[in-house]
Amino acid sequence: MQIHITGKHIDSGDALREHIEAKIEGLTQYFNNVVDVNVVLKTEGHRHLAEVNTLLSGIVLRAHGEGGDFYIAVDEVIDKLVRQLQKYKGRLQKHRKRRQEESVRFGDIQPIQATEHEMEEDALENAPDDIFAEYIPAVVHKEIRDLPSLSVDEAVMQMDLMHMNFFIFQNAKTSDINVVFRRDDGKVSWIETNAKKGKKSAA
Repeated sequence: MQIHITGKHIDSGDALREHIEAKIEGLTQYFNNVVDVNVVLKTEGHRHLAEVNTLLSGIVLRAHGEGGDFYIAVDEVIDKLVRQLQKYKGRLQKHRKRRQEESVRFGDIQPIQATEHEMEEDALENAPDDIFAEYIPAVVHKEIRDLPSLSVDEAVMQMDLMHMNFFIFQNAKTSDINVVFRRDDGKVSWIETNAKKGKKSAA
């Protein structure tokens, strides 16, 4: 297990680092294959904030904690992760078993790469009124990654674990790009592409 601890404008110190590592090691009693953990500590005024992103079995868990000091914030974020693991452990095990059974069937699916561009908001204000005009806004960060190949219910679970309102993924059965999102009424919707096959008939 790889543990990365980052402090924004703070010195985490050996004692705090040991506390964080001990807490994270404790997660293994709920899930053996915790692969990678990223911890970010920062302050906002008098608030001490901790954010943890955890990778296990291809699923990402994300949680935030807050407290009067970093020890309290870390304890809170780990407690949240434990609750998430307890809630989803059964589902994760079921999906992992089903994925192994279907790996031969869907093994020929080619991964799809996605490029995420983080744009400057000021640059967007300079966009031309003509929507067909060529315009490329300023990009401050670009990240290229493979879209996860998941079933729809796995994508919904991943969206909830990451506390996101939507999630883009490659459908493991169709290999197409799909999107799941949570609507304002709390219900989940699923968008899939319906690419038309073949050419249009001549008029």
